[in-house]
Amino acid sequence: MSTLTPDLECSPVLADAVPHRTQRFRLAVLTFAHFLNDGAVNFLPGVLPAVLVRLALPNADAGLIMSALLVGQGLQPFMGWLSDRYGQGWFFVPGLSLSLLGGALVGLADRFWVLIAILFAIGIGNAAFHPPGLAMARRIAREERASFVMSVFLVGGEIGRGLGPLLASLLILGWGFHGLLILAVPILCFVPLLPRTIRPAAHRVPHPIPATQRSWTRRVRPLWPLLLFAGLRATLVYASVTFIPILWHDRGGSLIVGASLVSVQLIVGVVGNLGGGWLADRLGRRPLLVLMGLLSPLLLGVYLVLPMPWAYLDLGVLGISLFATLPVTILIGQDRSQGEPAFGSGVALGLGNALGAMGLLALGALIPLVGVEGALGGAIAAGLLAVPVAWWGFGDTRRPDRLAPAAG
Repeated sequence: MSTLTPDLECSPVLADAVPHRTQRFRLAVLTFAHFLNDGAVNFLPGVLPAVLVRLALPNADAGLIMSALLVGQGLQPFMGWLSDRYGQGWFFVPGLSLSLLGGALVGLADRFWVLIAILFAIGIGNAAFHPPGLAMARRIAREERASFVMSVFLVGGEIGRGLGPLLASLLILGWGFHGLLILAVPILCFVPLLPRTIRPAAHRVPHPIPATQRSWTRRVRPLWPLLLFAGLRATLVYASVTFIPILWHDRGGSLIVGASLVSVQLIVGVVGNLGGGWLADRLGRRPLLVLMGLLSPLLLGVYLVLPMPWAYLDLGVLGISLFATLPVTILIGQDRSQGEPAFGSGVALGLGNALGAMGLLALGALIPLVGVEGALGGAIAAGLLAVPVAWWGFGDTRRPDRLAPAAG
């Protein structure tokens, strides 16, 4: 048994002192927890057409409903700031529990305001889960494998996000909306095991945060380019997974096939999570962000004119291009928030996603004027705007280990 203290045992510098088997086990547990969380949080797009029918709502309300789910992610920087100081385990386990419970309760929401309240609660749980989870994954990794380990952790979430819409649609078709209550089962059989399993990786960082990092101005200023890029990319992601099933349903397609379109995009996107981290370690971060920033809007535009089954292929490649940038942006956020990894993760993922939710809300409001296809065109424009941000906002280095934080 290691004689290191729990905090030091999981620091990046001493990560090699921890047996690799123990590191892999902890990473596997974190990854499965990420699978459960993101499956419960992200199944809504696949069943959104059924939700609109159940509550007798117009398509224009799809953006509002999804924004209620996503806007809570804006709390991630605050949750990350708290978990950096008071212990990541205090937020990781309750956040996962709230996400699972909220996902189950969606099946009982037969009124619009009840649904909105539940979705907002899910967003809070999601915000509490992700920053400490991402920080723990980074600290488990050896420093030279940080992008790969971050990609593995993210893969769990992407598989959950991809399977969630399809599984939820099958549950609803088989047992009605009450079938979603099965999402509460892991709260009883898995979540109680987490505190003991992740305890060595769940404590706050052992080193004091430098005084120069305590100013909120100094914290936020280096992160503005990242936040803008993440917000534009999130708008593209959320618009594609929200409006593609609705467009399919409007064209006379079935709920299952519409959900499968989202699932293909998200599950195949796992390749992007793994490949993006691998390429960033070799080519550099900025080239990857620029390349994928150009490719994603192009692929979404091509989808609008492709027949089946070629649309599945296009959406799979779209998922790869969208999620290849995710591990890179999280690492940039952590690097530019030295001493506060959960806070940096919260900005890169949570606050960026909250901006994406606002973009989705705006695009949804345009549907009565331009239709669902026009809203997807707006998402393509947002994706293209992210390209110059990536080019000018992330320096000129090609090697990730030489990417210094921006001056504060």
